[in-house]
Amino acid sequence: MSAWAANVKIEAKLIWATDDAKSPDPKHVSVDAATAERLRKAFKWKNYFVVNTVVKDIPSRGTVPFELSKKCTVEIKELEGPRVEVVLIGEGKPVHRATKSLNKGESFVYSGDDKNQNAWFVLITELDQK
Repeated sequence: MSAWAANVKIEAKLIWATDDAKSPDPKHVSVDAATAERLRKAFKWKNYFVVNTVVKDIPSRGTVPFELSKKCTVEIKELEGPRVEVVLIGEGKPVHRATKSLNKGESFVYSGDDKNQNAWFVLITELDQK
C-alpha cells in the first residue's frame, strides 16, 4: 500500500541563544514561552530570540529553500513517510544533511555554536494547513 503524496506547510525559525537578557539586535524578539521552556530543558542558555521566521509550502516530493539569513539557508525536501530531508547551508556550503520524521504540529531543532558563548538554532515545524 502506498501513501498519498501531499504538500506540507513548513515553518523554519532561526533562533539565537544567549545568557544575555537582551539581544543586541532590537529586531529580535523572544521566542514564545513554550518554545523557550523546551529549549531550556535541552540546552544551557537562558534566553532565546527569533532572528527570522519563514513559512512555505513544499510540494509533494519537492525541495524548497528557506533563506533565514545572509549566512543561513535550509533546503527542505518532502519525502514519503511523513518524512523530510533537511540540508543546512552555511555561507553557501552544505554543512549538515539529515532525514527526519515530521508530523503536523511536531518540530525538531538543528544547532551550532556561535561566538561569545552564544549559539544558533534552526527550529523546523510542520504546520497544520487548516
